[in-house]
Amino acid sequence: MRLLAFFIFFSYNLFAQELPPITNFDPGIYNAGNQNWMISQGSNNHIFIANNLGLLSFNGQQWNLHRVPNASAVRSVLAHDDRIYTGSYMDFGFWKHNKKGELTYTSLTNLSKEALLDGEQFWHIAALEEYIVFQSLRRLYSYNKKTGQISTIAASDIISNLFSLNNKLYYQVADDGLYVIDNGLIERVITNSKIKDKPIVGLFPFEENKILAVTRDDGLFTIEGNNWKPYKFENYPIDESIFTAQFLEDKTLILGSIGNGLHVYNLETSLNYQLLQPVINNNTVLSIMVDKAGNIWGGLDNGLVLINRKSPFRLFTDIYGKVGTVYSSYKFQDYLYLGTNQGLYVSSDTSKNYELISGTSGQVWSINEIGGKLFAGHDRGVFAIQGIKATHIFDGPGVWEIKEFKDGLLQGHYDGISFWEDDKFDEDPEYLANFDLSSRNLVVENDSVIWVGHDHKGIFRLEIDTEVREVQDEENYIVSYQGGMGLKVFEFNDSIYYSTEDEIYKYNPSKNKFIQENNLSTLIKEPRITGISEVLPDNTWWGFGKENLIYATRDAFQDRLSIKSVRIPIEYRTISKGFENISLINEREYLVGSNLGYTIFSTPLGLPDMEKLSINKVSTASLENKFNSHELQIEELELPNSINNINFEFSMPVYSKLTEPVYSYRIKGYSTGWSDWQAEGNATFENLPSGDYVFEVRGKYNNKLSDIASYAFSIALPWYATTTAIIIYVLLFLLLIFILHKIYTGYFRKQQNRLVERNRKQLEIKQLESQQEIITLQNQKLESDMESKNRELAASTMNLIKKNEFLNELKKKLSSANSDADIQTVISVINKNIAEKDNWKLFKEAFDNADKDFLQSVKEAHPNLTSNDLKLCAYLRLNLSSKEIAPLLNISVRSVEIKRYRLRKKMELDHDQGLVEYILKF
Repeated sequence: MRLLAFFIFFSYNLFAQELPPITNFDPGIYNAGNQNWMISQGSNNHIFIANNLGLLSFNGQQWNLHRVPNASAVRSVLAHDDRIYTGSYMDFGFWKHNKKGELTYTSLTNLSKEALLDGEQFWHIAALEEYIVFQSLRRLYSYNKKTGQISTIAASDIISNLFSLNNKLYYQVADDGLYVIDNGLIERVITNSKIKDKPIVGLFPFEENKILAVTRDDGLFTIEGNNWKPYKFENYPIDESIFTAQFLEDKTLILGSIGNGLHVYNLETSLNYQLLQPVINNNTVLSIMVDKAGNIWGGLDNGLVLINRKSPFRLFTDIYGKVGTVYSSYKFQDYLYLGTNQGLYVSSDTSKNYELISGTSGQVWSINEIGGKLFAGHDRGVFAIQGIKATHIFDGPGVWEIKEFKDGLLQGHYDGISFWEDDKFDEDPEYLANFDLSSRNLVVENDSVIWVGHDHKGIFRLEIDTEVREVQDEENYIVSYQGGMGLKVFEFNDSIYYSTEDEIYKYNPSKNKFIQENNLSTLIKEPRITGISEVLPDNTWWGFGKENLIYATRDAFQDRLSIKSVRIPIEYRTISKGFENISLINEREYLVGSNLGYTIFSTPLGLPDMEKLSINKVSTASLENKFNSHELQIEELELPNSINNINFEFSMPVYSKLTEPVYSYRIKGYSTGWSDWQAEGNATFENLPSGDYVFEVRGKYNNKLSDIASYAFSIALPWYATTTAIIIYVLLFLLLIFILHKIYTGYFRKQQNRLVERNRKQLEIKQLESQQEIITLQNQKLESDMESKNRELAASTMNLIKKNEFLNELKKKLSSANSDADIQTVISVINKNIAEKDNWKLFKEAFDNADKDFLQSVKEAHPNLTSNDLKLCAYLRLNLSSKEIAPLLNISVRSVEIKRYRLRKKMELDHDQGLVEYILKF
């Protein structure tokens, strides 16, 4: 992971100079050797470094070390087209990315017809048309990329260097001179008698078809044709030994020295600075490379350094505490003033050095321009500033801020507010009566109303009398606040606002209160670290977000507010909460104060373009194994179920310190959403379940989103969930069902046989019981029949007896009959015996003897029955037909049927219920 060393910009010779952002990489960061001999940038913008442990690569996020086969130091590197050529001890060749994105090495030494010299090392590489030329101390080896052939050029003495410019190759031979290879011909350009053994460390195109030569110890020279002439400019040459150099199109000369750090000069302007330890990791610079974005890379004897030369940011850090924390700043005429906790410092446009203005030691809270004059609010009162001098015009309680009010100065003190008439600076200012609170934050609304923001009390709207002697309404609170440091009241676009860390409120004059509904509050979405807001002279509003500075401007075309941001990580603007500050120092150029100095930037930011986001490596592993890489250019990676841990490495090769890219990622089908933005360029997912997935990653740089890079992969089902396994499960299940069926069939067959046998026995027993019951019922029926017959016999017998008695009586009567009277007597006896009433009486007695309680039971069930009805019931009980009953009742058969019908109605029998069956139930 890329680690940024905190920005350090102190030069021994140039105290307190503003410098572009600088990043140091020590060997512990990139995990390779300490010495870095050469640097090159590939077509994909990755950085490749010849390191003393191998080839070191950096894609903006990940460092990787690639060792050559003989494990020697790599002395030279050149990224050309899609290959990276390197030279090392007794070997040279090229590296190329394979399908997994890894670099693989191919040696070219076996193509040379001449054997390498013993101990030969290759210190420089240059490209010329279809040739790649490797330089050792004694030879040049040219490799033809088309034919694959190698040609060798031997030198008479040591070859000290190799340079490529203007489609030509130049090399210097000790004690011989400077040679050029042009159109296949070798020609000596400058003899050694002119060079005088001066080692050349750099050759660059220069003005009017000239060549600029940088020598190790003797300064600069120009080459024109065969002429060798010294080139002079101010403060150069320096008394240092130069090891490497670069010359840029804007006439900036970058020199890497042996023991005296890195020097940057501009041959046309006064810009120059030197970087030494601890600004850079080491004072010996072995290599310099300027990348496509204009950044300077320095290979050091111990680490690497990156300088964002074209960054819109300039940084000043006072690591030794000679300036202190910057609480305020102001650009006035040709001077830049800093108000710090140690005093008031000033720097001119020409010197760029900060000096303490005499007599201003102490805490400076604010610097204010009023009526073309400059004043400083100090913990010892007020200072009037003129150039590099300051006059202590008021020695009294601390002054937070100074504002213009009517014809004088309004001052916010630690303990109230004072007014100072413009023509009475020789007198002390007069405190306003009725208000004695700390007044760090003042806003003048008009000649009679001022606003005061108090960190612990809230917002006050104070009405001032015409004489500016007192506050007319002491209790005129608008907002009560207990939130602590960071409250700010301000005026923006002719409206009064106040801001806290969480909200921004706008004053509504008609309601005399602040409201939360306003455009400024609505448009700002980013969380802020403080309520401090600054409205600068260019009518821009600034707030301090957690990741960015937020600013608002009015869109002149649509008459609305426009919100933008500048990404400055919070560590570059750290200061006590509530004292964040920003000032306008030039047109669209701003200064932000911090604990260690300040940052200067311009808007809009002129940052390098966004680079393409790419996935550099995909590796997977099981829980027990190490990660293994996979091909990048495939439609879908198919993984077994046991390999369910996957890691992705991705990057955007942007090498800008204060505006690093950040990344967010997800796995479609697994992640609930995009991850939070992070600076690390890798993502690992563990124990993924089986399924089809697409990994997606997006980048954000300078508040712009990149295109999404994606990688599809799938994790197979576990062996126990595959189709084959499922088929086996089904077959085993069917087999199990079959076996269980057999077992249960046999079991139930036995159970069934047992049950059948038991049921058969039970049935036989029941049949026997039924037969016994039938016999019992038959016996009972027989007994009943016998009783019935006995009753019938008894009734018949009684009738016979009665009839016999009657006949005997009749016989006696007839025997003694002598006259008609006697015959009448016999007839009378006969009538008496055949009388229905007597017959019924006799019959009833006989019937009751045979069938006890029948007539009584019928009478109880049907109390409405008459004696004739009971007679009919008795006859029907004997199962006599209507024809048989008629003579007994001495009526006709038809009359019997009528009686039977009437009997049914009295008994209320249903139509389908038989009368005889009903009577037999009694």
